[in-house]
Amino acid sequence: MSAQDLSAAAALAAVVISLINVGLSSLLVRRQEGQRWRREQLPETVTKLVEAAFRWEVKVFESDWQLVPEADRHLFGMEEARVAMELASKLDVFAAPETISAAQRMLDAVDQIRMHNLRVLSKSSDENPRSWSLYWEWAEAQYAFLKASRREMGP
Repeated sequence: MSAQDLSAAAALAAVVISLINVGLSSLLVRRQEGQRWRREQLPETVTKLVEAAFRWEVKVFESDWQLVPEADRHLFGMEEARVAMELASKLDVFAAPETISAAQRMLDAVDQIRMHNLRVLSKSSDENPRSWSLYWEWAEAQYAFLKASRREMGP
């Protein structure tokens, strides 16, 4: 092998190594940017979701459903639900599966309160629509969501 061939092979190897280096660097930068974006977005989205879920819970748990016209009961609290579900959908884009599941369980717990109130009122009974056991399920689901979110955000 001549000196020229050896120089050409060395130059080609240098080009290949440079391309691999640029590719890996680009991949790492994109990954770091994605993680930074996630760290910036997650706290804000979690906070807004917890607040929206709380507003929905207050609407369906604290309100006197007997004052709501019967024809409007099936839509009662649904505007608050829509806001919370939009935020949960945003969370679905970048959060970890555990955090997403915990958020869904929290929203499901609020919906269980709403459905309980609808069932109780449809029976025309004197039973109190407020169910403290469902309230505590919601509170525990909210805590689990916050715990999963904090774990994902890290120290």
